Amino acid sequence: MTRLTIDHILPNDEFLAQRQKMMSEVLQAKRVREAALGDAMSFLFENFTTMRWQVQEMCRVEGITKPDGVRHEVDTYSALVSTPDTLKATLLIQFEEPALRDRRLRELVGVHEHLRLEVDGCAPVAVGFDTEQFNADRVSSVQFVEISLTEAHKAALADRSKAARLVCDHPAYPATTELSHPLRAALLDDLAAS
Repeated sequence: MTRLTIDHILPNDEFLAQRQKMMSEVLQAKRVREAALGDAMSFLFENFTTMRWQVQEMCRVEGITKPDGVRHEVDTYSALVSTPDTLKATLLIQFEEPALRDRRLRELVGVHEHLRLEVDGCAPVAVGFDTEQFNADRVSSVQFVEISLTEAHKAALADRSKAARLVCDHPAYPATTELSHPLRAALLDDLAAS
């Protein structure tokens, strides 16, 4: 797969004609690339398909049709597509009840120092956060994150005998989740396609 460019974005009328078919494809791509971490956090690992959809939807909803506007959306969202050595994800932190949400997002300040990927036989990898999203008082409920991998990490992810997990050891939110083999295969495909 190639880098997301303006040439991949359909004019809004063509997108509307193909939207249902494309929605089915993107839902399938998202389903296999999602990992829940505890009750309130989930990682959606992004790829070409999910980010192309995001650009198409932004252009549709915002009525963006001029090339400069479309190019701006492509430039913004293409930065969230995995590269050969870096997985990119949207981290969602969701608490339904507003008062609980406000309290818990305040308790999670510093979570950027407590999230990592662990793969058997490799050094743990810290989840990297976009520092522009930091707030000293409260964590944003949507975070754009990345995980940089070595060749050893990628080889271990491909080895079904080695476990891989996302870990949060923040005192206010200790959680661990194993990465499924279908998710790992999709992530390896995304790394190879970038």
